Amino acid sequence: MKRIILMLVILFATSLFVNCSTTRVSVDFDDQADFSQFKTFHFIPQKKLPSKAKQPMTIRDPLFVKKARGEIGAVLKNKGFDQVAAPADADFLVAFYAIARNKATVTPPSYHIGRFGRRWVTPGRVHHYKEGTLIIDIVNRAQKELVWRGTGTGVLDRANPAKNLLQAIEKVLAEFPPK
Repeated sequence: MKRIILMLVILFATSLFVNCSTTRVSVDFDDQADFSQFKTFHFIPQKKLPSKAKQPMTIRDPLFVKKARGEIGAVLKNKGFDQVAAPADADFLVAFYAIARNKATVTPPSYHIGRFGRRWVTPGRVHHYKEGTLIIDIVNRAQKELVWRGTGTGVLDRANPAKNLLQAIEKVLAEFPPK
């Protein structure tokens, strides 16, 4: 009986971690925008967000920003877009933000009654992890309007959280330009 309960707990925990490990991607775009006119792009520098105690931590590591900018540029170049040095020469502007939050998943305790009225408790557990969110914005430079936004959210690897966010870039930009 204890083995069955142990197997169920392990199965539940495994399914919990497998479900958390996938990157969830959502995309929204302007239906009226003509994405066929976009040929060149330029990166907008990150703006500082106002600091508040309850706000999630924005990742500002210069090495991560450099890697993410390079990865976004490479994906866009593979899609046929050219990067230009001056924003005035670009058809669209690219801005991106990465956010990390501390999260927790709680497994409540379970109470069991066995044969002959024996009772036992399987203790509850708290699993702490970091969740990362990557937001990529595409702005029409001529109209100065946001025309596309892609968001990817997933659990970060404790050893190398930047790796997860860089993998999310490919998943998010797979939806750009919309068909």
